[in-house]
This record gives sequence, C-alpha cells and structure tokens, in this order.
Amino acid sequence: MKRLKGARLLRGASIAALCVLSPQTGFAEEGAEEGFSLGTIVITGEKLARSLQRTASSVSALDGAAVAKANEAGKDSLAKAAEGMANVTYPAAGGQGGAPTIRGQDSEGPNSGATAFFGGTVPRMAVSVDGHYLTYNELVWSSAAIWDVDGIEVFRGPQTVAQGANSIAGAMIVTTKDPSFTREGAVQLQYGSDNRRRVSAVVSGPVAPDLAARLSVDYAARDTYISYTNPAFALGGTDQDFDAKTLRFKLLWQPAGLSGFEAKLSFAHVDTSRPTWEAAMAPYEDLASTVTGNPSWDLRSNATVLDLSKDFGNGVKIVNSLRVADVQTSRITEPVTSGSAENDQDIVSNETRLTFGDEMATFSGLAGLFLSSTKTDETLNLRGSTVFEDEKRSAGVFTELNYRFAPDWRVTGGLRYQRDDVERRGTTSFTPEVLDYDRSFDAWLPKLALTHDLNDTTSIGAMVSKGYNPGGVTLGFVSRQYVTFEPETVWNYELFGRTKLFDERLDLTGNLFYSRMKNAQRYVTSVIEGGYTDAVTVNADKAESYGLELGFSFAARDDLTLRGNLGLLHTEIVRFENALADYEGHEFGRAPSRTLSLGADWAIRPDVTLAGTVRYTDAYFSDDTNATALLIDAHTVADARVTWTPREDLSLFAYVNNIFDDRSVTNLRSLQGSLQGTVVDPRSVGVGLKMTF
Repeated sequence: MKRLKGARLLRGASIAALCVLSPQTGFAEEGAEEGFSLGTIVITGEKLARSLQRTASSVSALDGAAVAKANEAGKDSLAKAAEGMANVTYPAAGGQGGAPTIRGQDSEGPNSGATAFFGGTVPRMAVSVDGHYLTYNELVWSSAAIWDVDGIEVFRGPQTVAQGANSIAGAMIVTTKDPSFTREGAVQLQYGSDNRRRVSAVVSGPVAPDLAARLSVDYAARDTYISYTNPAFALGGTDQDFDAKTLRFKLLWQPAGLSGFEAKLSFAHVDTSRPTWEAAMAPYEDLASTVTGNPSWDLRSNATVLDLSKDFGNGVKIVNSLRVADVQTSRITEPVTSGSAENDQDIVSNETRLTFGDEMATFSGLAGLFLSSTKTDETLNLRGSTVFEDEKRSAGVFTELNYRFAPDWRVTGGLRYQRDDVERRGTTSFTPEVLDYDRSFDAWLPKLALTHDLNDTTSIGAMVSKGYNPGGVTLGFVSRQYVTFEPETVWNYELFGRTKLFDERLDLTGNLFYSRMKNAQRYVTSVIEGGYTDAVTVNADKAESYGLELGFSFAARDDLTLRGNLGLLHTEIVRFENALADYEGHEFGRAPSRTLSLGADWAIRPDVTLAGTVRYTDAYFSDDTNATALLIDAHTVADARVTWTPREDLSLFAYVNNIFDDRSVTNLRSLQGSLQGTVVDPRSVGVGLKMTF
C-alpha cells in the first residue's frame, strides 16, 4: 500500500497557493455574455450564514439545482449525492448503510457491528435533516431521500463547536424546501436496472393568507444484485431487497400582524427495509454468495421539528428549534434466535440561538444553548436474551464572534462548553457481569480563524479548532467482560483559500489540514472459535492525519460547465500501547490516500443537456489491521446522464451509472472463516420523467 509522501502534499499545497494567489486577469471566454457569473454559494451549516468565500471550514455544497440533477442521475440518497466529494468516501455504502469516511475518520462511529449494539454507539458525524440529527441506526441502516431537498452541505473535519458532540469527523447539513405562498408541484417517475423503481411527488401552496403548506412523498426500491447460491440459504422473515418510503409535511406561518416573526412545523416519516450486507464471495465480480442467511433491517422514524424565529430588522434574530423524534429499528434473522433485535429510541432536543450582524459588518456572531435527551430500549435474541436500557443527555453552550478589525481582515473566535452524560444498564447471556455504566464527560472546545481578503473575490486564511467525542463501553466476547474507552479529542489546523477568476467564471477552493488526535477511539477485531469476529473499541494514544482538498467549478462557455475535486490524505496511528493489538504505524481503515472526481454539464442545445462524472478512489485497507488480505485496490467509476426538456414543465432523462460495469471490491470482512466483499454497484441504466405545475 503506497503512502502519501510529504513531497506530494507539498506539491498539492503549492497548487493550492497558486489557486488562491493568482491575480484577477479580467479574462472572459470570447463571445461570452458580459457579466456572466457562477453565483455566490451561501453556507448556513455553521449556524451563521456566510459566503463560501469567507467560510474557513472545508465544505462541499450542493444547491437545489445540483440536488435536482442528482435525482435525475438516479441518485436517491445522501450517500449517492455526496459521491465525488474530496476526501469523502462511502466504502461500504452499497453493502452496509450510508455512513461515509471523512478524512479517514469512519463516521459510523467507534463501535461497529455487534459492538454497536452492546455499546450503544453514536455516529462520529452529525447529519442534520431540517434540524433532526440522525441516530446511528438512521445513518447506517436507513436511507435519507434527496427528493425535494433545497441544499446539502458536507463539512470535513471536526464540527464540535457548531454541532456539539459526535461531529468529530464532520457534519452533513440537509435542508428540504419550505412551503411556498404560490401554488406549485412536481411529479417524478423512474425505472431502471435491478427493477429499480421510484415515484416522487410534491405539492405546495397557501392554505390561508399567512399560512402555507408543503407535502412531499418519495418511494424508491430495487432488487438485490447478489445471487444466494447455497441451497441451504434461509430467507425466513428477512428481506434481501431494498425499499424506502419518505413522507415530509411542512407548515409555514408568517403572520402579517407580527413583523419578522415566523413559525415552521416540519414532520418527516421514513420507513425503510434493507439487508445487512449486499456482499459477494470470491470471485467477487460474479456477485454471488454461499452464505446460509443474511439479516435484514426494518427502520421506521418519525421526526417533528418546530422552529420559531423573530427577526428584529436590525441584524438581530432569535431562533428556537424544538425537535422530537422516535425511531424503531428491527433486526430480522432466520431463525429468530440467531440475532433478531429491537431498538426503540425517543429523542427530544431543543436549541435556542441568537444571531446578529452579517459577514460584512464590523461585529457579527451568535450565542446559543443546546439540550438533548435520547432514551433507548434494546433487546437481542442471540444465544439467550440480552436487554439494555440506555440514556444519553447532552448540554452545550456555544458562542461565536466575528470582528472585522480592518476593511480586509476578519478574526473569528468560537467557544463551546459541552457536557455529555451516558448511562447504560442491562444484562446479557454473553457474560454474567451486569452492566451498570454511568459516566459524565465534558470539554471546552475553542475555535479561532483569521481571514484576509486579497481583493473582492479572493480570500485566504488560517483556522484552528478542537473536536471531541465522549467515551463509552463495549463487550469483549473472549474476555466476557465489558471494556470501557475514554473520550477522544483532536486539534485541527487548516490553511484555506477561496477565489473567483476569469470574470467570476472560475471558482477555486483549497484547504490544507493537519489533525492531531489523542485517545483516538479505534475498533480492534480478532477472529475467535467458529470463525466469529470478536471486537472492542479501545484508545490509541496518538494518531494523526494531514492532507489537502481542492475544488473547482468553471463555466468554460455559457453552455459548458466543468467541475472537479481532489483529495489527498495521509493517516497514521502514531502510538498504540494496547495488549489487544499492535496497530502502531498503521493507516486508518477505509482511508484512501487520493480521491479525484471530474465532471461536466454540456447544453448541447437549449433543450438537451449531457452530463458526466468520473470518480477515482485510491487503494486502502478495510480496517486498522492493515492486513494484506483486506487491501482494496484502486478503482474508477464513470456515470453519464442526458436530459431533454421539450417544455418548461416537462423533463425526460436517462442515465447510465458505472458505465464500464466496474465491479471492484470496496470493503472486505471475514465472516465464519470466509471473506465477504461489497463491490461498486454494478452498471445501472434507467429512464425517468419529471413534470412540474
């Protein structure tokens, strides 16, 4: 496995410097319309709206138009929409849920598989959909639909100051479209390979002079592409196909008699079914498996968010967001005594924040208070009975102040005090020990950034921030004892640059980062009798990562837009003093050293658009063991889409994803003595239409 060399990073840093320091040339494509611009991207995920040019964090953003194009390309989930972002990969998305790896950090969390159940794990990444933070099961086993989505922002690196605990790897902020006070609607139909079918619809409009409503529904399903060839394969009550239903309803009240006041009620219901793994055995390209069973997951969630806001008209705004959710997850096995499980969660949280000023004001900032409580009841039927009760309570007080101390200089200071209380109690047949875990964790989390505007379209700067993830507990099947692990922390240092060139036809972004981790929570696995895997989470004394993210978007002509992203990454477990394993000097699992994507949108004629994307992922290991048998080779995937819009209210489209039917393995694991591997989703061809009214 080739490691990323320091010289390569220095070369990348030089490219980034050239990107952000190049002067404006005033060049425009011959024949181009004067004043053409790619527009301004506004980032809101850090709780204070600012342009991408003045956002220090490394972030990739998709606006509503980009999300709509992803829908037309057969992408039906957040995982698919985020494909191609620098240093953001989904090594097991086709086979095990939708949790990405960001800068080498597995956002699924420090626990995985069975230890996720016994430890009551939470993600390393904060994924917010209209304010509702997805739980571990929603992130890994559900499917967040991107129909009727207004924007997606993916932040790389710790976002603990803005988002709280469990965002040490990053954050994904998703906003769906709000109700409109003019009547509108849309219907979309799709069909493709593997019996892929999708039906989506939305209707919006006023229901009273000051009240508007929006209702959207999305149904997506497909058959599995794995052939189970063992005659002893037992389906039972499991479902090896994929099925996802999403319903969203919103009410927006803007009373004329209360200037600046707004109330928004959002409700989302998600019902999904999927297998645990969609994995093949060697030869993996045959997409066949000889296992005798594969558990499936049914998940149903209801999330309600009430946002109340008051804009005082002088740059001051106060917002209160109350979120209530219940999530029911069922693991279905055949027979039921081989690991069937139930997980019922009730989540209540509230965030109050005050914001003032904007990015051009001398002073701007925010202050807020976040409180949450998550109660979980869990049962497992495997070699006896397991019953757990889990409660997690979080409190965060946060603030940020931006000071423009000179016309072209700004300093940003942020601070969060975070406290997390974790209680977990229960019994299991795997150990005579009764679990009675009750611990509190707290941390002060600072952030400091300095930004310099070289001119109206170019900014450079530096940032340092601290991230944190609370500790927890897992169960070791060999020792038959509970193993606790301590909180992990990271100090993250970044240099960044943003610029617009060629009369704002070219957008360039760059972030160079170094992260130093203490007590990094790592997942240690070993194979025990019968081929079963034993795993616990322990702390590595020291780990580090560094790398580079570059992005560009270029309107080469009025009818041709090019875009691309490059991610370079080095990861290493620097010191690992633990008797269970020796991972010192190892790379992080699921952490490719290079990711690259290039894409284009070409309006062949006013009513026909051709689009394509090529994504390259370098080689990586499936886990921290860095075992040669678990090495994943580099692979390249190409997609294409064509859209015909004969009328303003009608679009017909066709797509081919994975044009060359690459079936490279993306993740490997050992199960009962045999390797199973997820692969790149095989070639998929589909057609669809969208009507608006």
